[in-house]
Amino acid sequence: MHDDTRCLQTNDATAPLGFQSLSFPVFRGSTVVFPTVDAYQRRRETFYDGYSYGLYGTPTSRALEARIASLECGTYSHVVPSGLAAIVLTILAVAKAGDQVLLPDSVYDPVRTLSDNFLSFLGIEVGYYDPLIGGGIAALLNDRVRLVLVESPGSATMEIQDMAAIVKAARASGSLVAADNTWATPLRLKPLAMGIDFSICALSKYLSGHSDVLMGSVAVRDETLYRRLRDVSRYLGYGVSPEDCSLVMRGIETLPIRLDRAEANALAIAKWLQERPEVLSVLHPALPSHPGHELWQRDFLGSSGLFSVVLQSWTRPRVASAIESLEFFSIGASWGGTKSIVAVIDPQPARTTTRTDIQGPLIRFSIGLEHVDDLLADLEKSFRILAAEMVEPSMPTRREI
Repeated sequence: MHDDTRCLQTNDATAPLGFQSLSFPVFRGSTVVFPTVDAYQRRRETFYDGYSYGLYGTPTSRALEARIASLECGTYSHVVPSGLAAIVLTILAVAKAGDQVLLPDSVYDPVRTLSDNFLSFLGIEVGYYDPLIGGGIAALLNDRVRLVLVESPGSATMEIQDMAAIVKAARASGSLVAADNTWATPLRLKPLAMGIDFSICALSKYLSGHSDVLMGSVAVRDETLYRRLRDVSRYLGYGVSPEDCSLVMRGIETLPIRLDRAEANALAIAKWLQERPEVLSVLHPALPSHPGHELWQRDFLGSSGLFSVVLQSWTRPRVASAIESLEFFSIGASWGGTKSIVAVIDPQPARTTTRTDIQGPLIRFSIGLEHVDDLLADLEKSFRILAAEMVEPSMPTRREI
């Protein structure tokens, strides 16, 4: 079955006799009732695959989890309140005091904050590695490293990691590997099929797709890992709204066409930006000029609408004015919805073990579903403001004339 079709498959649901619908029902409820005392006293036996209390799952959340597991080429998935919560859950499910976790130096910034201010408090040691290290990560692995997180492309700076080499090294050392698959979604990358143990996705982005839901997921193939995720999720009191689950399931049905449109729009805009004198470089893995393009071609089935641009350093005085002049781009931190978003990342993202060569302002674009000609016209107008800052070296000043 193709992913486009898989996105539309619904699970059977209990419905009144004679009523069938194309949408999955929203099952609300905190208390789950049982037919007998014995069934109630044995309710924890159904914790992993049944229903014991509303916080731990409803038919609506279970239906969403089944659909995500299918798209991820996994056996199980578990949904939690946010993408960051999914990363927290994965780390805490495998690491304890005295263990180590390795994160790419280009990691999503809130994960850095989590690591430096919370994991260290728990006695979990965090190490940052060069995202381009590939198989060289073997030198950092030992029997204390419980988990290696990969995020490809890297957050904001868009590094493509050699995930196959990292998985091979981790297998040899006994470490587990988790991938933040939010940028690619399960339609563009299948981490579990590559041998990665956990595939994490911020459902708040492309899968929900309309900028109105906060949720995350973790997909696995191994039942032991799944049960561990569910256990730790229960300890943390994680739960999701059935209404939100319903919205994500609705979003998944249009994910293929939304992602195709965002991808096409983003590539057209990225190629236009490459020709602008105000732009130093365009960080988009699908462009042949990107340093990780060959790895992207090897591992990914396509791209999405998120990429970054490094502007010439001389544009800095006018960047805010240029961005604020945009009509069809909103300024915001999230992405993956129907509408285009832009974020100015200046100063540059934090680094611990590596340095970037980025000197100019870094602009991150999340390209939405607007007509690409309207977006390009909007950018053209905005870039005129940046161009006003440029002085041609060969042109004499008025005083020299």
